[in-house]
Amino acid sequence: MAAERIDRGSATLTHRVEELLRREIVRGERPSGSRLNEVAIAAAFDVSRGPVREAIQRLASDGLVVIEPHRGTFVKSLDRNDVEKLFEVRAALEAEAAALAATKITDDGVALLRTLQEQSVSAVSQQDDHSFPDVIDLHELISRLSDNPRLSALISQVNAELRLVRSRSGSLSERAQRALGEHDELIECLAAKDANRARTVMRSHLDASLANTLALMFSP
Repeated sequence: MAAERIDRGSATLTHRVEELLRREIVRGERPSGSRLNEVAIAAAFDVSRGPVREAIQRLASDGLVVIEPHRGTFVKSLDRNDVEKLFEVRAALEAEAAALAATKITDDGVALLRTLQEQSVSAVSQQDDHSFPDVIDLHELISRLSDNPRLSALISQVNAELRLVRSRSGSLSERAQRALGEHDELIECLAAKDANRARTVMRSHLDASLANTLALMFSP
């Protein structure tokens, strides 16, 4: 695989290696289940093994790779059934979180959502491939705005397992643009304190995300 050389002046080496590896994983250039060889990656990116090792540890913390003692490091692998079942749970939990948030949200909460959405729009426009930014998470904020720590903890647990597919879901510019529009609609439901509509819109949004993810990961 032809890899991009690291621009040492743009950020720390570890951050840049992490960024490039994350992009390759999300785009499917490093497929699920494939092994990550530190020596080969270091040579491809023209860096020492130290930044590569640290970057892989960060990606493991994010749930994108799995480190198996005495075997090596691999891109996390989920089969189609795993993804569908996890999305069923995610949709049920996050739809309820959206409904709860709609009943409890304050003007400050609405302002936070709109600020985060503005950051998402800006980030998508600035990404080289116009994909959705992995580090901006409107869903996590809505979960917190539901004001139910137990529900938020369950959502975080499911999304940790889905980290790879969530990242890949917005990796196409067309889907990123649609997701932004769906987020706009969701924010307006929350601002209007319309719990039923917020629940419906969140489910519809996650159904679209699942369909896009399955098409990307499992189509022939």
